Amino acid sequence: MKNRLIALCTALLMTSCAGVKVVHTDIATGATNPRAIYIRPFDVTYTDYIGSHPGGLGERPIRRSLAPAEFAIDLRNELNKIAPAMVLKDDEVGKVGWLVTGDFVLVNAGSPTERGLLGFNAGQSRVKIHVRVIDLEAKNTRGDSKEADESKEQAKGRGNIIYEFDVAGGSHFSGAAGSIYAPGLGYSVPFDFKNAAERIMIALTPDPYRLGEHTSSTIRY
Repeated sequence: MKNRLIALCTALLMTSCAGVKVVHTDIATGATNPRAIYIRPFDVTYTDYIGSHPGGLGERPIRRSLAPAEFAIDLRNELNKIAPAMVLKDDEVGKVGWLVTGDFVLVNAGSPTERGLLGFNAGQSRVKIHVRVIDLEAKNTRGDSKEADESKEQAKGRGNIIYEFDVAGGSHFSGAAGSIYAPGLGYSVPFDFKNAAERIMIALTPDPYRLGEHTSSTIRY
């Protein structure tokens, strides 16, 4: 019985360690309560896009090109919990509230075969994403734009960066078992993108878990 309990606890630990965290922050202003949130699909131009993706090497460029649209939808679904959110098309420009954009640094789908045969840290998936949040209603104090990756909104002289940070993570030690946060023997990228989108939402939300919230007005001693 004791051995079974230890095995269960070990399995729960391994399957619960998957996910994404904020690993570095450049700018944090404490801004809250945007009127709206616009999402410009993240740039995949300089991304290390590796690992086992559906369709093999021949289809990988297609999967890579679709990654910005896929992640933008995940991010919209999560940021809708903060304020009305929408994904911008190429010819659209944000007007009020926040613009969320950024770059994919790494998308590594890992190896389902290695996760299944070797388990633990073998075949891990990994993702790293650089995130920028721009307040569109603030006057751009940076002067003339010279950065190649600057948003269209800032290029028009609008908006200040209020948050800039990196999120990173993956399947970690979840192995073949998988969980609601990890793919197991399946394709890892949808899991990693949804985990990253959720972490970005949590990072931008004051008290996202409603810690200390009371369901009763009665004070108990």
